[in-house]
Amino acid sequence: MVDRRREGRTLTQEFVRITIAGIGLRCAMRNLSPSGCMVECPDLTPRIGAPVELALLPEYIAQGQVAWQLGESIGIFFLEPIDAHVVRHYASDQWSPRGDWSFGGWALPRS
Repeated sequence: MVDRRREGRTLTQEFVRITIAGIGLRCAMRNLSPSGCMVECPDLTPRIGAPVELALLPEYIAQGQVAWQLGESIGIFFLEPIDAHVVRHYASDQWSPRGDWSFGGWALPRS
């Protein structure tokens, strides 16, 4: 697999709401940059190029596409770069417990 990143990724420890090809889930986001992120979503095998909506903050939705998928890990490329303050918000070295608004109205995948 060729690494096409233009900037470094910030490690994250958060769960986020994500919609991939019309399927809404709560997934673990493992890293984030202005141009994309990696999430872990069990029991989901999206096709490359599938449309993605990622709720990063209650009023900040990033639009993207699935760039790659390997096991439970999914690489997402954002169609427009996200703001640097959003990346800083999720930085694991800045991590502190936050209210989990990501559950609102979303079901967890069934095992």
